[in-house]
Parts: sequence; C-alpha cells; structure tokens
Amino acid sequence: MINLLPPSRADSIRYGRQNSVLRRWLIGAALAIGGLVVIIFSGWIYLNQESNNLRAGIKITDQQLQAEDLPQVQKNAKEVTGDITVINKVLSQEIKFSELIQSIGSIMPPDTVLGTLSLSNKISGGVDITANAKYGDSVPLILANLTDPRNQLFTKADAVSVACDSNPTHTYPCTVILRALFSKTAQTRFLSFPAGGKS
Repeated sequence: MINLLPPSRADSIRYGRQNSVLRRWLIGAALAIGGLVVIIFSGWIYLNQESNNLRAGIKITDQQLQAEDLPQVQKNAKEVTGDITVINKVLSQEIKFSELIQSIGSIMPPDTVLGTLSLSNKISGGVDITANAKYGDSVPLILANLTDPRNQLFTKADAVSVACDSNPTHTYPCTVILRALFSKTAQTRFLSFPAGGKS
C-alpha cells in the first residue's frame, strides 16, 4: 500500500493514536489510585471502629471484674490451692490406721487400752497416741512395749502428758498422751510412702 498522505498529516495521525493510548493509561492509573485511596480510607475507618470496640470491651470487662471483686476471687483461689496442697500432703502420708491400731492394741500392757491415733504435726514420720490406763505407773510399760525392737513399730516414744482422775468414774481414769517415731519397717508397712521417702 502506498501512503499518499503528506508526512505532517501522517505524524499527526500517529501522535493522535499515541495520545489516545496514553490518555487511556492515565485514566486507568487515576482510577487505580482512586481505588487505593478508597481502600486505605475504608481500612482506616474499619481499624478505628475496631479499636473503639476493643476499648469499650476492655472497659466493660474491667467493670465486670471490679463488680465481681477480683481480689477476693484471687484470694479464694489461693486458699483453695493451699487446701489442695494440704490434702495432697496428708494423702501422701496416709497411715493404714486399721492395721496400725491392731498392731498397737496387741502390744498394750494389761490394764491399759488404746485411745486415739493421729499424725504428729511436730515430727515427720511420727504419730500421737492417746492411751487410757487404770494406773499411772503403767506408762513406762506402755513406752517399753511401743519401742520394743521385736515389735518393729517405733524407734522412739515419749510421754507428753499423764493425767489421772482423782475421783475415778470409769475403769481407766488415767489418760496418757505419747508421741512415737515410726521405725523404717513400720513406715514401709503402715505409711503410703516408703522408708526414707519424701515426707
């Protein structure tokens, strides 16, 4: 094809086409920039609204915690934790009382009876024993029987107190409180933790 247009006219048409393409690119870029501005502005509004909502939520939560007396709740929780710790400690040192009562009862001397048993809070691995006797002079015999190596119950026993009723109204007027320390054999046999174990 032969171009019969003068060069100025041909250049004018070519530049016009290039201007048209450039115009379209400029309009597209302007639209894209406008879209980005709208997105950024919308995101800012959304984040600002979410921030306000979170502040309001935190304020409501603080009010609820104050209304529910959080310090008291924390104090109660600590008390419960302490109680659980005590329970765990007691359970970890649980004594097989039924067997122990029978063993101690079988070595009590004549004219004496076993009263009560309880874990000693003074000595680790010890037990407090209350016995009743017809006569106060039975105490040395009770101590001797408890610490007799053949019985393998206690390595040591001491009388904490002895009280006798001057006007007896029952068969065993004397009350003897003793504190005894388990032997290693007795710890293994009667306690839930082995001898030498953590108490």
